Amino acid sequence: MIAYPETEQFRHVIVSVTKHSRRNEEDRDKPLPVLKFIGTVKLHGTNAGIGYHKDSGHWLQSRNNVLTTQKDNAGFAQHMEPLADEFFTEIVLAQSQAIRDEYEKGRKIIIYGEWCGGNIQKNVAICELPKMFVIFKIKVREETAVEPEEENQSEDVEAKPNMNSFWLAPKDWSHIKWHDKFIYNIFDFPIYEIEIDFENPKLSQNKLVEITQAVEKECPVGKYFDKTGIGEGVVWTEWAVTNGGLTFKVKGEEHSVSKVKTLAPVDTEKLASVKEFVDYACTENRMRQGLDYLREQQLTIEMKNVGVWMKWLIADIFKEEKDTIEASNMDQKDITRAVPAKARTWFQQQLS
Repeated sequence: MIAYPETEQFRHVIVSVTKHSRRNEEDRDKPLPVLKFIGTVKLHGTNAGIGYHKDSGHWLQSRNNVLTTQKDNAGFAQHMEPLADEFFTEIVLAQSQAIRDEYEKGRKIIIYGEWCGGNIQKNVAICELPKMFVIFKIKVREETAVEPEEENQSEDVEAKPNMNSFWLAPKDWSHIKWHDKFIYNIFDFPIYEIEIDFENPKLSQNKLVEITQAVEKECPVGKYFDKTGIGEGVVWTEWAVTNGGLTFKVKGEEHSVSKVKTLAPVDTEKLASVKEFVDYACTENRMRQGLDYLREQQLTIEMKNVGVWMKWLIADIFKEEKDTIEASNMDQKDITRAVPAKARTWFQQQLS
C-alpha cells in the first residue's frame, strides 16, 4: 500500500515555505512567495484509497492497512471490491488521458478519497447520507519510488515534480465520478480560493477562519444533498507552483476533539494600518537614501549588504516618524517585520 500523508496545519506550511525558500545562505533575504491555494471541503469520514497497477491489478486501502472484504474498514472494501475494476476501466481510463498514459507506462495509480456518510462519523451533516467515496487527490508512482516522510517536505517551494512520484493536477481528474455507485469527486462541491503572501501570512488568517466557520455552520456537501448540518473544515492545496505539494487543513471549533487547533482570528485592521504606514514611510526616496548610506560606508550595492541597508532604513523610519508611530498606537515590532516585505523587493530590483 501507499499511505496518504498527514495533512498539516497552516503554521507548519508557513515554516516549510520559509525554510525552503531561504535554505541557502545566499537566499536568507529572498522574498517569500505569494501562493494561490484552492480550498475543498474537508469531509469527516475515514481515509480510503484504491490503487491500480497494470501487472498486479488493484488493491484497496485505509490510511494504514491494505483492505479486503474480510479485513475491512467501515465497509469500504465491501462496497468497492465489486466495482473497482469496472470503475477504473470504464470511468477513470475512459475519461482521463493523463491517467491512461501513466498507467500504460507501468506506473501505479492511487486514487485517494474520503469514505464517509452513514455511521462512519457522528455529528456532521453527511452522517445522514448513504456511505460514499469522495475522491480528493490522485497520485502517480513509479514502482521503485521512495515516498517522502511528509507531504510538505519538498526540496524547494518552486521544485519540479518528482517524476517517480507526483500528484496529478485536478484538471486531469476533477471530472471523474460515478454517482450511480456512490463515487463522487470533491470538485462536485463548492471550492474556495485564497492568495497567501508568506511575507505577511497573518493577513490571510481572518479569511481562512471566516470560510471555515461558514463551512462548519452549514456543510456545503450536506447542502448539495439537501441535508442541513455542520461541516468539519477546509483543506487548502497549492497546485500551480508546488504541484499539490503544499497542503494544510483548517478545522472548525466543533472538531477540536481531534486535537487540531483552529486558527485564531487576528486584528486585520491593525495589520492594515501597519501596511498603510509602511507605504507612507518606506518611500523610494528614503530607500535611495539608504543606498547612499551604503556608498558612504564603502559598501557595494549587492545582496550581501542588504542587512546593513535594511538596518539603516528601519532606524531612519523610527527616527523620523516616531510621533506618527506613537499617535497610531502601533507596535514597533510589527513595523520591523513589515518593512522588509516591501523594501527587500525594491532593493533586488536595483540590482537588476
